[in-house]
Amino acid sequence: MMQKVYRLRRRSSFDYVYRRGKSYSDNHLVLVCLDGKLPLPKVGFVVGKKVGKAVVRNKVKRRLREIFRALLPDVKGHTSYIVVARSLAADVSFDRLRQSLIALLVRADKLQRP
Repeated sequence: MMQKVYRLRRRSSFDYVYRRGKSYSDNHLVLVCLDGKLPLPKVGFVVGKKVGKAVVRNKVKRRLREIFRALLPDVKGHTSYIVVARSLAADVSFDRLRQSLIALLVRADKLQRP
């Protein structure tokens, strides 16, 4: 489980990252990144109703949290991230979702080692 110190929690924090951040996307995910002064990376997850009903949305969110938690040692700090799941994210495997997130982090130059 990902610790609370790594989470974006407030609506205002999400809005700030959305407004000022740079986004990268593929068919399954959108990654919004914003460099800041935080000592640790912060991440928030967004899974809208287009993805599916509550059970499906929660499953996708759990998968994304676990993928990001495993990548935390390699993710550059001082950055806020928002990971947005697109509707296709519900139909893909854990490994495909992981590959998608890694590819977006590499494209954003936010992984210390891919």
